[in-house]
Amino acid sequence: MKTTIIKVLLSTSIIFFSASTFADHQEAGGEKAKTVISYEAKTVIGYDTTEGTRADLYAGSLDTIEVWTKYMKAHDDNDLDAIRAANAEGFKAWASDGSVLESTDAQINLLKDWFATSSPKWEHRYSMANEFTDKDGKLQQWVTTGWEMTETVEGEISKRQEIFDVLIENGKIKTIYIAARPILTVE
Repeated sequence: MKTTIIKVLLSTSIIFFSASTFADHQEAGGEKAKTVISYEAKTVIGYDTTEGTRADLYAGSLDTIEVWTKYMKAHDDNDLDAIRAANAEGFKAWASDGSVLESTDAQINLLKDWFATSSPKWEHRYSMANEFTDKDGKLQQWVTTGWEMTETVEGEISKRQEIFDVLIENGKIKTIYIAARPILTVE
């Protein structure tokens, strides 16, 4: 008896669920409205192997690119307060010359001197957002972005191409890796 009741309840539940899932609903004016359930699959764009195993890289949020774009605007504007505010706790950057900035204070001190002596300006070339889940289950959101930097030192103008790989954590800049090369006048 108990088994029969369970079977009847289960069958009724399945029929009710199926009917409600696929039912058309009549709206005012005779129009039929359907419930559409959408699922957005992540797009694999590559892979990361920094932790010794292969982890799929997915297309990331464009919001992370906006975080970086505002950060670069703060650099163009020599706005050290905005740069400081945009950095995450534990900020660290590796420059293309091999030096490492171990903190936001170290970065601000470097930028203060640099802005005073060379007036660097950046022009955006491209940006790509990507993300993956690391082996500890933490989402890592990265922006890989290219900029052309022009600076004037003692009246001499020079240009270089800079590529940044940037870890965005909770909407702030956590880590920056910088690669650069001079742009020759013949280019």
